[in-house]
Amino acid sequence: MKTRREVLQGLIVSIGGASMLAACGNAARVAVSESQSLRFFSDQELALVSRISDLLLPRTDTPGALDVNVPRFIDGLMAEWANAASKESQHRQLMDLGQMLGDDFPTLAHADAENALRELDRAAFSGNSGYGGYRALKGLITQSYFATEDGALLEQHWVAVPGRWDPCVDI
Repeated sequence: MKTRREVLQGLIVSIGGASMLAACGNAARVAVSESQSLRFFSDQELALVSRISDLLLPRTDTPGALDVNVPRFIDGLMAEWANAASKESQHRQLMDLGQMLGDDFPTLAHADAENALRELDRAAFSGNSGYGGYRALKGLITQSYFATEDGALLEQHWVAVPGRWDPCVDI
């Protein structure tokens, strides 16, 4: 069960990410493009976050996390918005996560990586408090995905004006 603080942090990331995308328009796509160098993650951290993102939100009939550039979005988010304590905590949590999954996790065969992540997920959500970093990363990945245009429109089927709109009705 999430605490109020975790829920509020998630909402802040969701609202902030959506605001950033809306404010930047097409510039948001340029800001997280493949050609841009990393600003927060190391190459190893990016490989780990990318693999986890791809396993959590794979491409199906809709774009996956890698298709909408979630890892680079998180890289920019951490570089621009996170304070020093959050940055240090994120690096430490990714190091711990890499040790839990193994150094070869980003290069494992798909089925092996999927099984390793499934076991980690099972342990993390069984009430054990030692997996807070993984739970936070999973939330950040999913919130970042749903803050993108494709995540909101194709996955959540968000509609600006739900239902029928009648501009002139009798009151």
